[in-house]
Amino acid sequence: MSDFMVETDIEKSSEAFVNSVKSKPRLKAGFLTYDLQRNTEDALFEVAHAAPFSVKAFPLFRHNDQELSRVAFRRAAARGKHLGINVKGSTPEGLVFNPEWAVGLDCARESDVVVLKGLLGLGAIWCAFCARILGRVVISTNQTLPVKWERRRRWWIRLSKRLLLRMCQLHIYQSPTAFEVLTAVYGCAPERMISAPYEAGAALFRRILSGVRTGRNARDHLGSDSAVIFLYAGNLVSFKGVADIVRSAALLPKNVSFECVFVGPEEPANREGGTIDFFTRLAQSIDIEHRVCFLAPVTPEELAELYCAADAVLLPTHRDMFPKVLVEAGLAGKPLVTTSACGSAGLIVQDGVNGFVIEPGDIGQLAQAMTKLFDPELRARMGARSKEIVDRCCRMDLEVQGYLEAIARGAEYLGSVQRT
Repeated sequence: MSDFMVETDIEKSSEAFVNSVKSKPRLKAGFLTYDLQRNTEDALFEVAHAAPFSVKAFPLFRHNDQELSRVAFRRAAARGKHLGINVKGSTPEGLVFNPEWAVGLDCARESDVVVLKGLLGLGAIWCAFCARILGRVVISTNQTLPVKWERRRRWWIRLSKRLLLRMCQLHIYQSPTAFEVLTAVYGCAPERMISAPYEAGAALFRRILSGVRTGRNARDHLGSDSAVIFLYAGNLVSFKGVADIVRSAALLPKNVSFECVFVGPEEPANREGGTIDFFTRLAQSIDIEHRVCFLAPVTPEELAELYCAADAVLLPTHRDMFPKVLVEAGLAGKPLVTTSACGSAGLIVQDGVNGFVIEPGDIGQLAQAMTKLFDPELRARMGARSKEIVDRCCRMDLEVQGYLEAIARGAEYLGSVQRT
């Protein structure tokens, strides 16, 4: 399933579901979200624009962009507090441990159909519980790890996820991997599942890319004279594989000019890395500090220029669902490297086609992939395929249609319960 083969299912979805909602103009759909950052708002705006029902967002946590929302929303004031859990033999976890109880309750009270845009831990469980008590329909939205890595998650993570999924009448899956996990790991019935392929902010990032410097101009702006630039973009957390990139740089050929550039916020509370100082000292200890460069967080426009300036983008993560960085880098036409612990591996990153899929934590494999990407012809060929793949898989119309179908089916379910 390297291509998004479920696309045909969406195109064949019954118009009766959507038409049925038109007779219920007062239907209210509430989206419980983590926050209301730009790409989340962009998708919800498109759903609201196309929907014959009202849409309101209920972000659990505040984001600086929320006041720019074109979608009705409940204002969030809290900031998410994160807790990292890394147990040997299990998939690393990152949790938000300050659930906003009032947000979930308000979402359940004010909505006829509740859409959990992501399985947001205790906040989502509480919201789903309140919704079921109040007789609402609950729809889960799912991006997942691959089956192998989902099964290695801590038992209480899988138990709580199973509990949450059982409280939902319908399930949206956003990738072939998510469908496989929902059926094989959590026993969800296929007939209760709807495809809404994850657009991952692609439309928004295309608009940003259209207004930035590209090619040589972008490279000059970065100020690097290295022949090859490998870019990592994201939080400097241990499970993203930042240290793996630093260590792999020491294994690359000494006679090749290259640089590993890292951009993203630090995580100072993380004992296993997380700070620029930590990774700089790591580079110094293996004598490759001249091969690495750490940049402060940048604006989306500046990040787009960095993608254009780079030769390849690396995300050797030990656990990721569907990272936007791979979509953004693909739109910029870059070859991609990620791991088998990434939920979009095989879809957005196809091994040997537009990049390489390695095993998490395998420094040798990562160094081999980086060495292969010293070939400019290979980079050009893979970069072109990356853009083709993202353009085909990450489409707003497909995601919006999936949400419309799911909510319409939820409305039908709600109506049948009320009639009985």
